[in-house]
Parts: sequence; C-alpha cells; structure tokens
Amino acid sequence: MDRTRNGAKAERVDAVIVGAGVAGLLAAYTLLRRRLGTRVTLIEAGAPLYARLRAATPTSEGYGGAGLYLGGSLYFGTTTLPVMPPVSAPAAMRPVVAGAAFVQRAREVDALFTELGAKAPWQPAPAEPLAQAIAQAQSVGLDYVTNYPARRLPPAERQAALGRLRATLEDLGARFHFGARVTTVSRSHDGEYLLTLTPTSPTITAAPDAPVGPTAPAPAKSLRTRALLLAPGRYGAEWLTQVVGALDAQIIPLPTTFGVRLELPAATYDPLTDVNPDPRLQMTLPGDALIKTYATCPGGVVTAIRRYGALVASGQPALKREQRGPRTTLALLVQPGATGALGAWAGGEASARLLNDRAPGSLLVQRLADVRRRVATTAEAMAGATVQPSCAEATPGALYDAYPDAYWQAVETFLGRIAQLAPGAQDGDALVYGPAEERFWYFPTDDQMQTTTPGLFVAGDGPGQSQGIIQASIAGLLAGEGLAAYLGA
Repeated sequence: MDRTRNGAKAERVDAVIVGAGVAGLLAAYTLLRRRLGTRVTLIEAGAPLYARLRAATPTSEGYGGAGLYLGGSLYFGTTTLPVMPPVSAPAAMRPVVAGAAFVQRAREVDALFTELGAKAPWQPAPAEPLAQAIAQAQSVGLDYVTNYPARRLPPAERQAALGRLRATLEDLGARFHFGARVTTVSRSHDGEYLLTLTPTSPTITAAPDAPVGPTAPAPAKSLRTRALLLAPGRYGAEWLTQVVGALDAQIIPLPTTFGVRLELPAATYDPLTDVNPDPRLQMTLPGDALIKTYATCPGGVVTAIRRYGALVASGQPALKREQRGPRTTLALLVQPGATGALGAWAGGEASARLLNDRAPGSLLVQRLADVRRRVATTAEAMAGATVQPSCAEATPGALYDAYPDAYWQAVETFLGRIAQLAPGAQDGDALVYGPAEERFWYFPTDDQMQTTTPGLFVAGDGPGQSQGIIQASIAGLLAGEGLAAYLGA
C-alpha cells in the first residue's frame, strides 16, 4: 500500500479500467491474455450483472454497459475507428483502423462472442417490412440509417455471454469494483496515476451470491496504477473530457449537434415505430450539415436531464409495448460539420444557454403552430392544446427565436417529408421542447488507443470512437494490446 496526499492508503495495481461496458471488458480480457498475472482492477459506477437482471430497469450504467446489456446488436456499420462523421471532420481526425483491417478485427470480436455462447445468426439484409420502410423513406428524399449485416443477440444469449466473460476475467485475476465512481484522478511526477473512488449506492454488492437486502456503503478507496484506461460509455463523455483535460491529454471539441425534442400523438408516428421503434431518418442540408431524428421513444415521455452544464430535453422510453403511453417523442437535431460550424451553422450551442437563462431550472415547451407564427405559447394556449406536455415541469414560452431561421426551415422541410410516411407528423398541435443537444469530442490517440499523455488510454462510446458493440469491442481489443505493450508484455 502507498499513501495518498491526505494520508489515506492507496492500493497499488498494474492497470485500472474505468467502465465495465464491452470496451472495458474486452480490454481487460486482451490484457490478461497477453500478460498473465497482471493486476487489473475494473471500476463500474453501476451494478453487477445479477443485480441489473433483478432490477430489470433500462439504465445504461452497470456491468455490460448499455450496448451489450440493453441492445445486443452486432453490426459492421462504418468500418472505421473512430467513427468518422457524415459531415466534414477536423483536419486532425484520423482512423486508427479502417477497411480490411477493421473487418479482420470485427471477425475476431464475432468469434469471441461465439465462443462465449452467442448463437444468433448473421442477417445479411433487413427483413421485408424494414426494407420497405427504407425504400419508402428514400422515395421521399430521406436517408434511413440501418446497419447490415447484423447479428442481433436475444437477451438470454447476451446475458449468458456477459456471465461467461465475467467468470473468465475473474479466473484470469481481474478484480471488479461495482457501485463506485471515480471522483479524482491525478498523475504523479513519476508518471503513475492516483484514483479516488466514492461509492454510488449502498445497495450494490459485487458477489454473485450476495444477499438481496441492502449492504453498508463501502468507504472511499484509492488506487495507484501505472496504466489507466477510461471507457465510461457515452453518458460519461462529459466526465471523460474533464479528467483527460486535467491530465494534459489533447482533446478536440467537435461541433455541437443542436435542436429540439418533438412530441406528438403516438398513433401519428406508429407507421414508422411499428416497423422499428427507433427509426433513424436524416437529410443532408446545404452548408455542410444534416438534420436527423434521434432517440425516438414510442409511447414514452419527455424528461429534463442535466448535461454539459445545461438542462436539456431527453426522452424516456416505455420498457414494453403494453406500457406505452399516448405520445411519442423524438429529437430533431442538426449536426454541422467542422466547416459548417464556422459558417452557415455557427452558434447552435448557444441555444441551450439562452433557453436555460430564459426558463431557469425548466425546459421550455412550445406548440409547433406558435413556432411557425413566431409567437410565444402562453399557459392558456397550452391548456387548450390537443397534445399536452408529458413533462409537467416544462414551461410554456418562446423558443423559436433561440435557433437560427435556417434551423426552422430545415425542420419544416424534414417534417414535411416525414409526414409523407407518417401523416400528421407536421401538425401544428405537436409540441417542441428545448433545448436538445449532443456534444462529442475527438481524443487523438495512437493505434493502440493511448492518448497524448503516456499510460493514459481511452476506448468505446465515451470518447466518441464507436457507435455500437463491434466498434466498441475493437477499441477494447486495441486498448488491451496497448496496455500490455505499455506495461511490458
């Protein structure tokens, strides 16, 4: 044991991996296979697998992360890592693996999941209903984003694979800390990393045979390590930028994706969500940008969450079809390219700050008809609207003037095309909530996911490298190889 600056004992290990999603898990697997006896600790803010299964909630935190535990779709998609944006990218952004090398890595991932018990076959193309939906979207000038060939693991297969992977890792000597959040990370003069862990929940326990009842919270813990991999998942991106920035690694912000969240009767959008619960539609815009639907929640509700230092509109889906409510909600976002963000689509990130200042502590909501008329929606007008807000805390008001006119012009064209697939999607009684935004960063790394700070690695969806299980898994394989090389494999 070593001592921290405040005198607390710090446990010394060879490598720490923050995040037990697929990137972190496969990094640990690769490291331990290449370097037997390495002392590896994985830190996860959420629950172990058995606790996630018992809770049956859709939270993205916990063993297996969001992609493998909640989704289970393996697909090739874009064959680059990191994922290159569909609009212009910063000049410094480059793939670390692409083309044939990416495909070979993807085959390694597929073989590993097969070894872990995944038996679902690959589907070379979408089934007929989805193929028809794609053709219909194309006929009205919309791109329907799908990823094929695909292998969709049912819940039993992905849960079994995760269980076998956990057992394999523990047999190889890996240790897990569940229900623990990394609160501080620093780097000593000799290049080692010191982490402080704080418990997130008194009810999370690590052992598969742990009692069902609550347990006492663990005390804060400190770890000292030579090598550190940060793989916190997508919703840890903001934390990741803070930690990586404090450790002097290079970070390049990407243009902010901005817009609103739409709410409309579920029956209106059923022609799309009956085929695919989250249809991803998009359209290219002049000036180096595209507009897209994002995170559709059929029968869901709008919720306010705090991200990037602002209150933003998000969607909460219904877990089962029979639990769906009367409304569907989806984001309408403009994604500028690096060039577009300096020109026609500059300033979108300011919308969130403006709307937060206009309605402190609350989202703003407005009838689409009032947006078109360029007038605020009053409480009286909202009370008489046919679509009532599912987010009761949202404040009726004005958000039309918080966005560039070009944004609303793009929305009208986009919704007009969507309405040809789902009649009524452009109706003025629909509601729009603001702000909605997504932020991404590019973390320059070498070909084994090491940042510009020695011994500091990143992987997975958190640093924006991946958009799916295959890509996150490849990032984990590369990072595991990098950790082994750094430690002296």
